[in-house]
Amino acid sequence: MVEPLPSPITADALDAYVGSYGPSGLSRLRLAQGHWQALAGQPGPGDPSWLSAHAGGRRLYAALEGANELRVYDREPDGGLQLLQQRASGGSGPVHISLDTAGRHALVAHYGSGELALWALDEQGLLAERLALRRTGEAQGQVLPHAHMAQWDPSGRFVLCSDLGLDSLFCWRFDAAAAPTQRLAETSQRWRSASGAGPRHFRFHPRLLQQLYLLNELDSTLVWLRLDPDSGALQAQLRLSSLPAGHRDTSYASDLLISADGRRLYALNRLHDSIAVFALAPDGAPQLLGHEPTRGSFPRSASFSPDGRWLFTCNQRGNSISRFALDESGWPRFQDQLTVDAPASLLLLPALPG
Repeated sequence: MVEPLPSPITADALDAYVGSYGPSGLSRLRLAQGHWQALAGQPGPGDPSWLSAHAGGRRLYAALEGANELRVYDREPDGGLQLLQQRASGGSGPVHISLDTAGRHALVAHYGSGELALWALDEQGLLAERLALRRTGEAQGQVLPHAHMAQWDPSGRFVLCSDLGLDSLFCWRFDAAAAPTQRLAETSQRWRSASGAGPRHFRFHPRLLQQLYLLNELDSTLVWLRLDPDSGALQAQLRLSSLPAGHRDTSYASDLLISADGRRLYALNRLHDSIAVFALAPDGAPQLLGHEPTRGSFPRSASFSPDGRWLFTCNQRGNSISRFALDESGWPRFQDQLTVDAPASLLLLPALPG
């Protein structure tokens, strides 16, 4: 179920798409003239737990974690979605999909099978061919591989994939000009986190392009890393908790965002149900400033509005999406809340011209 927000907000026209673990499936909303409008969705099973878009914003991609499937939609001027394609993802439990800046390739991380799939996209943005399938590692007793996120580095020369089960961040060399089956290297560089940390999501600094930040789910820590631009080797520079000092209760970190100016980093804590706000120094060093409650249980993912003025959290167990205004200091100020069944991922895009 989707309910309108109780109060108007000021923003340009936006289309908002919500992937849910609930029966609503893929919900569609529009923000126009300061008000949210709930529109027809794409109900059904499959758990569309991660959403992404083509660089031009015309194609929307959904990873259906429960169906082991990828779907491609055409965005229409009114914000509607037309299903163009559905394909088996290449493994079990796809939880993340990302596209390169040219819109020629897609990466899919599979939590269930611990595999990374590389897909070629055709000129229409459809999934044309699965070019490579890389297993992050082999099971070691009760320790199983669980790939959680895959993304290109800003140079486009490397592909990184975090593995929660193997406590590792992997880096493969990538060559878009090579023969299709040779674009992703067979072997990878491997950086190991602390045992039991559980690497989940990571983000590159928007200006310091060899700096990145990795959020560990199981021990709720943020690691500041450097990527060697020649070898792809990763080196940790600092490790900080995403929880308040002295906090001892169970919590699971989930997602993180970095402001476009590179001054603030925001990390989500599930069960503590907070946004950890970090300052980023000119050299990229993070410093924890404090926490803002999400006002909803189990925040799974976070999103910015395209203009960077708003920050949203998908509160999975709270059946809500919280909206925060970012003030001049970069602190998130709670505004209001949207009711959505078990939201997992929120994607906000400028409305297409009519």
